[in-house]
Amino acid sequence: MSDKEIKTLDDILNDDALEELLRPLQKPKKSTPIDPDIQIFKDIEEWVKEHGRRPEQSRTNLKERSMFSKLKGLQKKAEKLQSYDSMGLLVAEEPTILEQIQEEIKNDTNTKTFTSLDDILNDDSVLFSGIDGEDALTNKIFDTAKVTRKQTNNPESVAKRRKVKDFDKYSHLFKKVQSELASGHRKLVPFKNYEILLHHFYVLRGQLLYVESMDEEITQNFDYATYKNRRIHIIYENGTESNVLYRGLAASLYGRGGKMVTELEEDFQFSSEDITTGYIYVVKSLSKNPEIANIKSLFKIGVTSGSVKKRLANAENESTYLYAPVQLVEQFQVVNLKPEALEKAIHHALVDYQLEVEITGPNGKIITPKEWFVVELDKVEEIISTIVSKLQQEQ
Repeated sequence: MSDKEIKTLDDILNDDALEELLRPLQKPKKSTPIDPDIQIFKDIEEWVKEHGRRPEQSRTNLKERSMFSKLKGLQKKAEKLQSYDSMGLLVAEEPTILEQIQEEIKNDTNTKTFTSLDDILNDDSVLFSGIDGEDALTNKIFDTAKVTRKQTNNPESVAKRRKVKDFDKYSHLFKKVQSELASGHRKLVPFKNYEILLHHFYVLRGQLLYVESMDEEITQNFDYATYKNRRIHIIYENGTESNVLYRGLAASLYGRGGKMVTELEEDFQFSSEDITTGYIYVVKSLSKNPEIANIKSLFKIGVTSGSVKKRLANAENESTYLYAPVQLVEQFQVVNLKPEALEKAIHHALVDYQLEVEITGPNGKIITPKEWFVVELDKVEEIISTIVSKLQQEQ
C-alpha cells in the first residue's frame, strides 16, 4: 500500500497499490521430468562406449554388476526405449558356447563337480554329447539347438533368419576361412569404428558370418538424430541368412565384443602375445602286420606339448603307435589353446571313423587302439580346422 492515510474501505479499494497486491502470483514453470529409465539407459550406453563391451555379472565390480542388472530390466521395456537404442543393447544376448556348457552343467543330473574351465573342457559328457558323425561336423560340434533364444526388440526392426537355399556355394568359403584361422593365415581382431566391409567375414557371439551384399543407403529420422543406414545381406556359417540393418549389426558387433576376420596373410608371424602350447600331429603306420598294413587311409591323431619328432622317436616300442614305426603326415601348431582339449574334441568328432581291431603286442598282451581312425586326410584337416577356429572365436 501507499504511504497516504487510509480512512475508509473506499480508500483501500482506490489505492494504486491494490492492483499489484491482488495480481495473481505466477506459478513457477515446472521443469520437464527426466524419465529415469532413459537416463539409466544413457548411462549404460556411456559405460559400453568406454569399455567396448556390455556390462557383465561381475563378482568383484559392483558397479558393473549393477549396470548388468539394470540393462536386463530395461530389455523388458525395449518398446519404450527403442528410439534411444543406437547400439543394439535392448536385444537380449544369445548365450555363448561356454554359457551353454555352464547351463548344461547346472542342469546335469549326475554328481560330477566342475570348478574350472579345464574341468569342463576335459569332461566328455558335457562338451561333446550329441556329436553323431559326418553330417554333424559343421553344425553339431558346438550345438546351440537346445538354447532358447530371447529377443525383446521390435519385430519390425529385427531381421528374421531363414535357411539359405544355395548354401553349397558359401559353405566352402566358411571352411576355407576356418582353416586359415586355424593355421594363422587369418586373425581375429576386435571390431572397431562401426565399419562393416562388403565381402568380409566377422564373428558375432562365436558365430562366423559373411557380408554378401549391401543395399542403397537410406535416411532414418529419429526424435534425437538423423542417421544414414542400409540393409545388408548376411550369410551365417550355420546355413541361415538375413537382411539386417547396417547400424544394428555394427552396434551388435561393437557392444557384444564382436571380431573382424583379417584378410589373408601369406607371410604371417605370430605376435609376441601368442603362446605356443603344443602340436597336433597326424601320422600313418609303417607296420608290417597285415591287419594294419592292408587298411587304407589309416591315421593316428595325437598331441604333444614338446617336439613332435621326439614324441615319435620311440614309436615301435609304444602300444599307442601299434608297436611299429610311423610316418609324420602333418602337424599343426597349437597357439593359445590347450592341446589336450583339442585332441579330445578331434577324437570325439572322428568317433564314427575309429579303428575297431584287437592286436597282439610283442609282450603277448591284446591292445585295442583308440586313437587310430580310418578316414580321408582332407576330412581330418577339415575337422581340426573347424574345431580350432571355433575355439579361437570364443576367446
